[in-house]
Amino acid sequence: MKGLVRPLLLLTLFSASLAAEPPNAPPAGTTPPSNVRRVVVSDDFTAVLDGDSLSAEVRPVQGETPVEFARRVGKDEAAARQILALPGGLTRTRLTLIGFPSLSIEMKKAVAQALFPSDLRATTGWLHIAVVDEKLTAIATWFTTGPETTSALAKVNGISAGIVPRGTTVRIPVEYLVAPFRGADVLVDEEPADLEFGEDEKGKYAVYRLRKKEALYSAVVARFTGRLDAPDVIDLALKIAARSGIPDVHQISIGYPIKIPVEYLTAEFLPKSDPKAEEFVKGRAEASQFSVPAKATGLAGVRVVIDAGHGGRDTGTLHDGVWESTHVYDVACRLRKLLLEKTRADVVMTTKEPDGWNPPERDRLKNSKSRFLMTEPPYLLDDPVIGVNLRWYLANSVLKRPGPARKKIAPEKTVFLSIHADSLHPSVRGAMVYIPGERFLRDRYGKRGTVYAKFREFKEEPAVAFSKKERVTSEGVSTTLAEKLLAAMREEGLPVHRFSPVRTHVIRGGREWVPAVLRYNRIPNRALVEIANLGNEEDRALTVTRAFRQKMAEAIVSGLLDFFRGDEDETPAPKAPKPPKPEKARAVASSALEGPASPAYGPWPEPHGPMPDFIGPRRPGGSR
Repeated sequence: MKGLVRPLLLLTLFSASLAAEPPNAPPAGTTPPSNVRRVVVSDDFTAVLDGDSLSAEVRPVQGETPVEFARRVGKDEAAARQILALPGGLTRTRLTLIGFPSLSIEMKKAVAQALFPSDLRATTGWLHIAVVDEKLTAIATWFTTGPETTSALAKVNGISAGIVPRGTTVRIPVEYLVAPFRGADVLVDEEPADLEFGEDEKGKYAVYRLRKKEALYSAVVARFTGRLDAPDVIDLALKIAARSGIPDVHQISIGYPIKIPVEYLTAEFLPKSDPKAEEFVKGRAEASQFSVPAKATGLAGVRVVIDAGHGGRDTGTLHDGVWESTHVYDVACRLRKLLLEKTRADVVMTTKEPDGWNPPERDRLKNSKSRFLMTEPPYLLDDPVIGVNLRWYLANSVLKRPGPARKKIAPEKTVFLSIHADSLHPSVRGAMVYIPGERFLRDRYGKRGTVYAKFREFKEEPAVAFSKKERVTSEGVSTTLAEKLLAAMREEGLPVHRFSPVRTHVIRGGREWVPAVLRYNRIPNRALVEIANLGNEEDRALTVTRAFRQKMAEAIVSGLLDFFRGDEDETPAPKAPKPPKPEKARAVASSALEGPASPAYGPWPEPHGPMPDFIGPRRPGGSR
């Protein structure tokens, strides 16, 4: 391939790492045919399966320095230094081929997702579906501690230690897995979804056979189509029932073939050859390259921006007298209290009520419509649309403001959490997390009019637009954040939505979108947390208890600690090689770590802002 740095890197730079690949030829008659599988994820990244070896063809993305690139793709400091030392340097005019053992954890995950789109992490381990005839020793090398586990995998799966035919599922017990496969998000099901595809006079469809204790609403509609809103679920369930010849949706026999029109399937369940499915796989793999969060012990140097959804005149969803806005504000206040007491994080609340941020120690909560958004000047939450837009303007402003002692807080150490409770079909329960999908962030957006012009946050940056790197990075790190939060909730014994609890967009009323508070928000690590489904009776009964709200706040703190877990000090940047021009290399490293100088903002009035006592312009003399 023209412009591809190939032999030198593989033969010299990572020769020691590549030696760990399965080296010995299999017995006669068991050698698979030569198979080279290449998946072009983007202009900057291609995943390669060549015989027994996995690798990545990569180059710096737009706006990424050589040092940033080397640190991102290399497995450690030594690998990053060697990548920087490549003859000719690292540019966007050519791709570099790097062997799988020498890749960072995030890059390994991206390569595996691109090449093996049907693989998943079940509760007992990893389920790998061979995409070509593969050696079991190669599979052991990719996913486990090494080829020495081949015999154990053969025994577990009841197969020979030779060639694994294409399409075969190989179970890899969790005790053998290595990062990133051991820590991958666990799916409830032990088996991948067993869909069959067909076509008749009405068009293409997928067939799913109901299992024991499954229902059409939750096991089919919510799972395979992504529809969760009650009217959407009911409407589509009736359409699928009619398509499948089912007279009564409440009486369906186990094993009955349910026909789902393919136009309703989400991308992950479409046939792998479908263009939408291919785009989904590539998008997920591309985002995985940037899924590594910053490290901060005890959340030192981290800022957490907590946004309690709705408020003021906007109650959010309302079920049996339970206000979403009231209960998510309580969770937000409990989260703030825990972070200030148990971590070293700087905490910023986007809203405040007259009673302040001290959560009451009782189950029953007092409803209030007097909530302010902590903009400058403060805004009484009167109009939901204006309130939503001012939230992301506020978040973007906070991102630029200094932390305690006016120290700069890096964007990658800033988190935005919007706390909500959903209103979905009654069969759906448990927490979900929405994150910003890259494909929904491609436009430039801003508001106009005097209603926004009086706010400091609007004046600082009236319109926002994101580079490709910013979009992909946000999806990648926010996905990791969401997975950590949900894992902590499961650890606390809190209910989590069974199917695809991490979602890049909302599907409702025939439309797909990312909530504005995420879509136009510049904070890289951002998520909208749906703590429960108030449309579900069990979830609703939990939400009105103090114990549940406290546990939810504790789980979120645990998830944040896990997200930023690692050494307090950042890893020093790899130094560029001396010849040629070491001064220039050091300058690149410095700029990559420190970033451009930013203007001074602030001061932030009190640690989290005072309680506003009026709405409107600042009073003469600067008082509020």
